[in-house]
Amino acid sequence: MDDCRITFVEDGSPHAAVVLASELGPGVREAARDMVRVIALMSGAALPVFEDGHAPETIPQVHIGPTAFAQKAVPVPEDLPVNGYRIATRLESGTPRLVITGRHATGISHGVYHLLTSELGVLWGVADSIFEDIPQRRTVQVASIDRTERPAFGFRVWSGNDPDWIRRNRIDDGDRALPFYGHGHNLFSILPPSKYGDHPEYYAMLDGERRVPDKDGHTPIQPCLTNPEVIRIAVETVRRFFDENPAVSTFSLCPNDSDKFCECPSCRALDDRTPRYRGRRMNSESYFCFIDAVAGEILKSHPNRYVSAYAYWTTELPPESIRHLPPNVVVYLTQDSSQHFDPNYERRDREILEMWAKKAHHLAVYDYYGLGWFAPRYYPSIVARTLPYLKSVGVKGFYCESYPYWAYTGPQLFLASRLLWDPSLNAKQVLDEWFERMFAGAAPQMRAFYAVLERYWMTPREGKWFEGLDNIGIHLKRWTPEFREEAWQHINAAYKAAKSTKIRQRVGYVRAGFRLAYLMPRAHELLKELSPESENLEEGLRQVAAIVNEAMAVFHTAVESDPTYGPAYYRGERAMRQFMKWKGYLGNRMSKLLEGKPHLRERLVSEDATIAELLQLGATDDPYLRQRIQWMYIDVGG
Repeated sequence: MDDCRITFVEDGSPHAAVVLASELGPGVREAARDMVRVIALMSGAALPVFEDGHAPETIPQVHIGPTAFAQKAVPVPEDLPVNGYRIATRLESGTPRLVITGRHATGISHGVYHLLTSELGVLWGVADSIFEDIPQRRTVQVASIDRTERPAFGFRVWSGNDPDWIRRNRIDDGDRALPFYGHGHNLFSILPPSKYGDHPEYYAMLDGERRVPDKDGHTPIQPCLTNPEVIRIAVETVRRFFDENPAVSTFSLCPNDSDKFCECPSCRALDDRTPRYRGRRMNSESYFCFIDAVAGEILKSHPNRYVSAYAYWTTELPPESIRHLPPNVVVYLTQDSSQHFDPNYERRDREILEMWAKKAHHLAVYDYYGLGWFAPRYYPSIVARTLPYLKSVGVKGFYCESYPYWAYTGPQLFLASRLLWDPSLNAKQVLDEWFERMFAGAAPQMRAFYAVLERYWMTPREGKWFEGLDNIGIHLKRWTPEFREEAWQHINAAYKAAKSTKIRQRVGYVRAGFRLAYLMPRAHELLKELSPESENLEEGLRQVAAIVNEAMAVFHTAVESDPTYGPAYYRGERAMRQFMKWKGYLGNRMSKLLEGKPHLRERLVSEDATIAELLQLGATDDPYLRQRIQWMYIDVGG
C-alpha cells in the first residue's frame, strides 16, 4: 500500500476538509459533527465541512458515506453487514483521502467512531460529559489504513441508555434494517377488540371464561393460540405488514407481557405436557406451535423476512413437540445473567440456551443489565465470560435493557460494548484502560472501590430471575455495613488521590451516586437499634430523619437531575414509588417506637418535616403501599 497517511490538523491549523455524501441520515450527520467537534477540542482547529462535489480538490479530504470518490475508490463488500464499515486511505492525484463508508447509516456511524476511538484515542467512559477523554495534540494525523470491520453479533441493541454514549461506543441504534432485529410484546396488535371483540373465542380462556380486552392496545390477555382463525388472521397481518414495509426485516410475534395464556381444552392439551419451571407454568407448547404455523405460511410468501418470538417467562423452555422451528423464526431468549453468581443458575441458563440453539436457526439473547437497582449491581466478571460464550454457541444478536446507574455500571457497560464487537478481547486489559484513562493517579483506589462492589454482588446465594425488580427492600437486604464502609473508604481515598480538577470531578460524580446507596440502609439499621425504652430515642429518630433528608437530596441533585440516568427507573413516578416504600417502612417503624409517647410524637412532627412525612407514609391507607411496607419488613429482616 502506498503511504497514504493523512493529516487533519498541522500545528494547530486545519489541514483537511470533511466531505459528506449527499444522502446521509441524521445519525451519520450527528457523528460527523461529533468528529469535527472532537478534533477541534483535541487540536484547537475546526475542520471545514463540504457537501459532496464542493470541496477543493487540492487539500486532503475525509469522505463520510458513499460519496462519488468513495464509491469509485473504496467499494463496499457485498457481504458487509448493516452495522459493518470500511475505512481506508487512498491517494487522488497525489493528495490523500480518508474514506469511511458502509452499506447503511448504522455502519457508517460506527466507522466514524472507529476513527475517533481506535485511531485518535478518544474514550467515552460514562455518559456524563466529564467522562469524555480526548487526547491533546497540535498535529492530528492518521497512518495509512484499509480496514473492513464487522461486529461479532448481527445486532447489539441496548434500551434505556444515553443515545450519545451508545452511538459513540458503537452499539447499534435499533434500526429495523438490522438482520433479525425486531421484537417487543405485540400479539395484542393481531386481534384488536375493536375489530374482533365479537369473537370471544379468539381470546384466552381464563378460569373457564373467555376474556376479551376492554380496549385496543397493550393488554395482558393473550390470544387463543390454537384457534385456526387466530392463526389465519396472524398470517394475513404479517403478510400485509411486510408488503407495506419492504425495508423492515422482522415482524414481532412476541407475546403480550403477562402469563395470562389461554386455558381452553385445546391449549391445555399442549401445555399440560410441560412441567412447571422455576415455579411457573409453561406455555411453550401452545405458543411455539402457533409460531411454527404462522412462520411456515410466511415462509411461502416472504422467504427473506423473519418473525420474532420470545422465550420469556412462561415460554422460556423450548417446546418438545417441535424438532426445528422454521428458518424464518428468530427466538429471543431472555436471560438475567446478573444471577450468574450462582453456578447452578448459570449452568441451567447455559443448558437452556444450548437447547434453544438446536431448535432455532436464529437465536438472540435478551439480557437485563438494569432493573433499577439503587444498591450496587456490578458484575464485569460475569460479562467477561458470558458474551464470548454466547458467540461460541451461535447467538446472532444481543438485546439488553441496560438502564444504567452510571455510578456503578460505567466500567461494566464499557467492557460489554467492547466485547460485543470483539469477544476475543482481554477483559482485564479493557477495564485497565478504562480505569487508567478515567482516573489516572486515582485509578488504584477506584479499582479497589469497584472490586468491593463486585465482591458484594458475587456473594454466594441462590440466583432468582428478575431479583429486585421494583423492590427496594431486596436492594438493601444484603448490602451490609462491612461492604458499604469498605467501599466508602476507597472512594474517599480516590478523591484525595485525584490530582487534577477533572479527575476529582469524575471521582466526585461516582461518589455522589454511591452516597445514596450508602445512606439508605443506614436509616433502617439505626431504627432497628432503637427501642421505645432507648434513652437516645429522640436523638436517634432525628438522626434517621437527617439521613433520609440527605439521601433524598442526593437523589434529586445527583441522579434525578442527570438526564443520562433515563426516566424508566431513576427519574419520575417509578422511582418515587420505590422511595415511598422505603420511607413508608421507616415511618411505620417510627410509629411503633412512638406508641404511648404522644407528646414526643407531637413535638417531632411539629419540628421536623421529614419525620412528619415518614409517619404519614407509615400510616397510609393505600393498600398497595401498605402491602409493600410489610414486604419491606420481610426483605430487610424484620
